[in-house]
Amino acid sequence: MNSPKEIIKVSAPLHKPSAGGVPDRKWHVALVRRNYERLCRDKLLSLGHEAYVASQKETHVYGSRNRREVERLVIPGIVFILVNEKERQATLKECPLIYHYMTNRAERANDLGRHPFATIPDNQMERLRYMLYHAETPVNFTSEPLRLGDHIRVARGQLAGLEGTISRQASSTFLVVTLDILGSAMVTISPDDIERIA
Repeated sequence: MNSPKEIIKVSAPLHKPSAGGVPDRKWHVALVRRNYERLCRDKLLSLGHEAYVASQKETHVYGSRNRREVERLVIPGIVFILVNEKERQATLKECPLIYHYMTNRAERANDLGRHPFATIPDNQMERLRYMLYHAETPVNFTSEPLRLGDHIRVARGQLAGLEGTISRQASSTFLVVTLDILGSAMVTISPDDIERIA
């Protein structure tokens, strides 16, 4: 199969919004076998759980006429699941594709030496999903939390209203959305489309 000559479109489906009004439900980070992320998400959705895979839809052009839409994973090996503790335990039995849930080693361990499970705040999940849905260029993910630069808001374009931090490398400017536990998602953005937040 030929390599794609170009990527002509980048977008991502926005999955259903977070289930509001359930205070004990949090976004947990499930670790799954690579290339099984979508299958795991679909299984969890069919069981009534809210699950999300960080991905973007890309239309690849092969040759002069062949086009194919693919779902590119931005964070491989991970499925985000909105559950409470009882539901989290049930998903391990209901969906054997889940190896285990990520723990937060930065938090203090309990009396048995176990660290609490890692959770992602709702606002960070919504910013990530918003970026993946609206970004016109590919979003990349780094395992290092990039916290350098000013706090900004996008003023124009498809990402208008999205807040994040700015990181500059050479002549490129990146909008960074940080997930405290995992790292940062980055997308290239024009400096003309952003405004600084005091």
